[in-house]
Amino acid sequence: MPQVTLEGVLRFGVIEIEVAVLDNGQRVITQNGLMVGLGHMRPPKGRQYYRSGVSLPAFLTVQSLEPFIGDDLVAIANQIEFRTRQGVKAFGYAPNFLPKVCDVFARAQIAGVLKATQHKIAHRAQIIAEQLERSCTMSLIDEATNYQEIRETQTQLNTYRREECI
Repeated sequence: MPQVTLEGVLRFGVIEIEVAVLDNGQRVITQNGLMVGLGHMRPPKGRQYYRSGVSLPAFLTVQSLEPFIGDDLVAIANQIEFRTRQGVKAFGYAPNFLPKVCDVFARAQIAGVLKATQHKIAHRAQIIAEQLERSCTMSLIDEATNYQEIRETQTQLNTYRREECI
């Protein structure tokens, strides 16, 4: 199971979402970070399952959102298991999951089907979506965790090693 090597926080105004880079280079949005960032304060209870067996966060499994959950979201909804720096098992999502979730709430809000408890999530999702229009989630994670500096250093080392062999 991959382990966290770098941690960071995406900031969208007052909204903060915990992110990490795993030892295999994979970037993740932590499950807890997603929940808290979208204003769903109840801590996650591990895996929640959608009717088709796809793992979605519980707040996305409500019936009113079902028409807005497309195949593209379902395809990337599988939770990523990893270990924290302390060795504790945790879950997260791929970087492209966040903009898709924001899109679900935007479309549900336009359709007028959100329940009163979902309006706060929709508002926060809108703030996040506006920021994500300017930058891709993966590059924001790299910036928040300083992973871009490590990648650049690794690229320079690899170039130097290749030149040495010539």
